[in-house]
Amino acid sequence: MVLVLDPEGHVLSAGTGAAVPGGHRLSDLVGRHVSLLYPPDDAASGGVARALEVAASLGTHRECAWRVRPDGVRFWAETVVSATRDAHARVAGYSVAVRDLSARWRHERRQRAVAEVTQSVVEGCPGHEVLLLAARRVRESVGAETVRVLALDWGDALTVCAVDGVGDTASRGFLMPGETTLMREVVRVGRPRIFSDTDHEPSRLRAGLRDAGLASVMDVPLTFREGIVGLLEVVNRRRGRCFTAEDLQIVEPFTGPVGLAVERSRAEEDLDRFGRTSLVRQDAVRQAMNSVAAEAVTRTGAVCCVVYLLEPETGLRPAGGHGGAGPLSCDQADRTGQAECPAAHPVKVAMEAITTVAPVVETHPELARAAPAPASGEALAAVPLRCRGQAVGALCCRFPRGHHPGAEDVTTLQDLGARAAATVEAQRQWDVARAQATRKERRHLARELHDSLCAALYGIALNARVARDLLGSEDTGAHRPIDSVLRLSDAGLSEVRTILCRLSPESLQTEGLVTALSRYVGQVRVRHAIAVEARLTAEPEAVPEAKHALYRIAQEALHNVIRHAAARHVLLRLSATEDNVTLVITDDGVGFDTGRSFPGHLGLRSMRERAREVGGTLDVDSRPGHGTWVRADVPARVAPDGPCAEGSRRAGDRTDR
Repeated sequence: MVLVLDPEGHVLSAGTGAAVPGGHRLSDLVGRHVSLLYPPDDAASGGVARALEVAASLGTHRECAWRVRPDGVRFWAETVVSATRDAHARVAGYSVAVRDLSARWRHERRQRAVAEVTQSVVEGCPGHEVLLLAARRVRESVGAETVRVLALDWGDALTVCAVDGVGDTASRGFLMPGETTLMREVVRVGRPRIFSDTDHEPSRLRAGLRDAGLASVMDVPLTFREGIVGLLEVVNRRRGRCFTAEDLQIVEPFTGPVGLAVERSRAEEDLDRFGRTSLVRQDAVRQAMNSVAAEAVTRTGAVCCVVYLLEPETGLRPAGGHGGAGPLSCDQADRTGQAECPAAHPVKVAMEAITTVAPVVETHPELARAAPAPASGEALAAVPLRCRGQAVGALCCRFPRGHHPGAEDVTTLQDLGARAAATVEAQRQWDVARAQATRKERRHLARELHDSLCAALYGIALNARVARDLLGSEDTGAHRPIDSVLRLSDAGLSEVRTILCRLSPESLQTEGLVTALSRYVGQVRVRHAIAVEARLTAEPEAVPEAKHALYRIAQEALHNVIRHAAARHVLLRLSATEDNVTLVITDDGVGFDTGRSFPGHLGLRSMRERAREVGGTLDVDSRPGHGTWVRADVPARVAPDGPCAEGSRRAGDRTDR
């Protein structure tokens, strides 16, 4: 509509055949001031006067802002005020073109809402926060009273994950006649449905809605890998409006990121459950070792017994024990510095049994003086824990004075050691299965991110660019939110690609370790502005598990450099022989004291575990102010279910540092 104003801003007439915006009638506008179209606060603050002044000075004033309908409801509009002049160039009046952009504004708002939810998924926000945000944005976009996000759990049980709005308990547990809920009906057919208390709905549905006090319910499936993982339920209670197909079109763009968020939230719960199971298993192993030690004390008459396990890089650690002052009673002498017979120390006796893979019995008269308690004795016996031909620990007993362990005692300890070794082997197999399951889930999640989230972000970016091109150079106020959507989607795509590279470096399977490392080093250079130099050999002839371990170690090492080292230069070298592949990473950063706890401790543990899983070793050398040196050596042809932990062998050759 085009309005013609006098110099003071009063409406004289409207363009012939023009539609009057916002529900205004032409008769209501003629003779009234144009501020009638403006919100009261805008008119009171001088917004109308400024628009007329700018138009009088510059010829035209354009803005996109809220305008007011006769009933007081605001609508988004583009307003162009142009000054008209007489023959003497004096302002004779104004023409005001008002275009209702409410539909466009609502569409842009919905796009921003979808982009916000998608971005929260990409950034890895906590699952519950993402789902709560999604429920709120869906409710605002549709104008509904309540929105619920439900997950389809194992056994086809629907669980409420997030609720936003009022009256959220009204539809909770809503059952239809025949014990069939509206939601289960949608899950069964696999398509979205709108249920309303209207005449065209089956009588049983209308009765169910009325019993629950609802006017309309819209249930939309959430899918992941072509399977239903949950539902978006949009609800209006009685006296609320009924949903339409247009509302369904508004909700459907949310289903992609929300479905992924539901699946990720369920994966997080599974991971938490898995972590609790892991702690339970560790506690079970400790209890099993304590039980073995207690039986050894009972059957042999020993004073105390300790079960040691051999850990890579760190040596022996007590895994359980019985008798004396506890598991550490056997090595109390060493900790107090009183031992005068280091050859007979329990840890050394246990290590000798591991090294020789045979029982060891030590007796020395000085042990009586070195013992922390009078009841302690003078004889030690240790048997190795053998796992597939290798010693992975030892069972060590201290015997009282006058009791020299004989062949029968040694045989008993060997039998008990076999039981302890079986427990260690079961734990090792469980760890291998856990690692394999983790890798499988990483690949699965990477595929889903690529197929669903990447496609959704690309579609958002493409549509935003199309909208930007359609607007052209016309300043409607929509450029800024569209540009924001573009930036968010482009940043999201970049972040997803980085996450994909960390989750599942598929190029290891197709292009090899050298290419994958080169690409990752390039990403680190660009993203973090660090000078990283890569000196890489030809593609090594190694099993995929070894390449995967080295790639993850390189990722973790560079991640530690970025977070903690404050380095200016990093050198990554990869070399290989017929039997081994070696990765060395050095930096000129701040360094750290390897004998103390430091922020990267968990990262080093992760790297050591990855090297150990493929039968390799990891060595770290660092000093404050002198940078850090990390070296990983892995066998080229050892699968992850190969030998258990090797001894605490250190990589002593540092000539290439």
